Amino acid sequence: MKTSLFALPLALAMGLAATSAFAADGRINFTGKISSATCPIEIVNPENGNVSNLVSLGWVDSSAFKGVNTVAGERSFQMRVTPGSACVLDPLKLDATVTFNSVYGGGGDHYGLKPNGSPARGVAVAIKDVSGAFIKNGDTSVVYKLDATDPTLMDFSAMYIATAATVTPGPADSDVEFTLSLN
Repeated sequence: MKTSLFALPLALAMGLAATSAFAADGRINFTGKISSATCPIEIVNPENGNVSNLVSLGWVDSSAFKGVNTVAGERSFQMRVTPGSACVLDPLKLDATVTFNSVYGGGGDHYGLKPNGSPARGVAVAIKDVSGAFIKNGDTSVVYKLDATDPTLMDFSAMYIATAATVTPGPADSDVEFTLSLN
């Protein structure tokens, strides 16, 4: 009788171990796309539709700046993304942000001026997104919704901003690099 009681649990354990050893084979499918092209981004003057990477802030009198963070010379510009044969947007990733980076530094939260010659002092270039918020140097804009098939215009504005109590006259040119990110 002792052997039969011992044999029953042993047989059950062997049976359970044998069934847990069976596993089903399966397959995982991965999909995606490899693209060698990037989408062209054009800088557009909304006043006349001209495409150029030059946004003119014009000539501004230094007396227009009444103190730190005073702005003058504001101009609108747009960035246009046009889908096409070389630019296919993923319909699941149409939320875009833009990050601007100062080439010259020296502008604090904003974008420094070219150091050539005798540039203006106490001033930088500032950029606002469509919400009217300043986009700090190295930070991202608000989200812009892109269209997967039609051109999308993203609205921005640029202006001079006083970074010191006194702004001295001189050339006030700046170069700013940008990166458009899709999420």
